[in-house]
Amino acid sequence: MQRSKELESRCRLLAERVTDSVRILDHDPSLALYRLQEHVGRTLSTVVQRKIALQEVSQVLSGVQFDLDNALATVENMKRAGPCFERSHELLRSCMYFKQHIDYEKSRSTPNDPSKTAKGRSKSFHGQIEKE
Repeated sequence: MQRSKELESRCRLLAERVTDSVRILDHDPSLALYRLQEHVGRTLSTVVQRKIALQEVSQVLSGVQFDLDNALATVENMKRAGPCFERSHELLRSCMYFKQHIDYEKSRSTPNDPSKTAKGRSKSFHGQIEKE
């Protein structure tokens, strides 16, 4: 009899555990799925709005990056063009010097003819810039 009581108590304990497990399996998955569905329903609209905002910001950043790359390339090209401008400036000064020299030679060759003299005109480069 001793064995039957012990066996009976073990069987009862095992039956209770199996019953509890079946009850948990029966109720918990549906409850878990319900909670998951509830959570997704609450947060999905927020996630979608954040995704749209992130895409908009990404487009703006792409445009800004393009503009910055373009501006950087322009500045680099301007730096490389500096020596060309300096050389052009030197050539213009040389031209002005030769023009003044030609005018001077013309005025020396025919000092009696007033129409060919450079009288009244400025001979300096800076004077011509200020008049314009």
